[in-house]
Amino acid sequence: MHPSYPFDYHVHESHSRDAPSATLPAIIHEAEKRGIREIALTTHLIVSGPDVYLGVQMDELDEYFQGIEKAQDDTDVVLRAGLEVDYFPGEEKRLGKIIDEHPLDFSLGSVHYVNGVDIGSRVQASSFFEGRPLHEAADEYFTVWKMAAETGLFDVLAHPDYWRKFLHTARREPAAFKEYGSVYREALQVLAEEGVGLEVNTSSTKVGLTDFYPVQGFLRAAYEARVTTVTVGSDAHSPSSLGHRLDEAAANLSRAGFNSVSTFKGRRNQKHQIDGLNPRVQ
Repeated sequence: MHPSYPFDYHVHESHSRDAPSATLPAIIHEAEKRGIREIALTTHLIVSGPDVYLGVQMDELDEYFQGIEKAQDDTDVVLRAGLEVDYFPGEEKRLGKIIDEHPLDFSLGSVHYVNGVDIGSRVQASSFFEGRPLHEAADEYFTVWKMAAETGLFDVLAHPDYWRKFLHTARREPAAFKEYGSVYREALQVLAEEGVGLEVNTSSTKVGLTDFYPVQGFLRAAYEARVTTVTVGSDAHSPSSLGHRLDEAAANLSRAGFNSVSTFKGRRNQKHQIDGLNPRVQ
């Protein structure tokens, strides 16, 4: 068995209500067992919409950050305090206040809702795609994703083509990169200009997709657009998912042209050479 990848920068713990088994002691135990050196705890923060209850609540935030700080005393695994922040247009001031008032190492932005449609819902996703070409749906998603990048609230944007999760509810064929529309190129330009990163997220394989978020063509387009910050994350919602196929994610980055992955401390970007970390990139 090859060594685990040393960084996992998308890890949910039990303040995310969809991760009840992911207690901090259980996560730390699993990281120690697998030889993972550093993890970013990115519990959900959802301030709007019907899923507010799934994230850490406002009166739990101090407890959440204090718990991470206290747990650090008892482990050599580096624990970074982060949040996966759902982006909703119009909520920028409220999100900015929360982020500024708490000791974040890492702010991970995500788009799960597009103009009121939960694209991560098996029930709702089909309505997002039906009745129009796929590139139009992709453009609608990437318009919101670009807006998230423009806010300056986030260090990295999560799972860039997350909209593929339940595409199969609307059609049999997987998305071809040529169907990604045109707005994603504008979004990547914003990332490059604003210094915002993107994530390679391996959780896609757990819903039946054969590749990660994003597809390889998107990674190459990001490299060509001069995006320089990338992270890798399992999007673990249970300890057993920690580090899931992250060595392969980093290998994909290397094939796309990237030579480093990032970690964060106090929201300061720290880069690490891929070929010095990944047993599959030699």
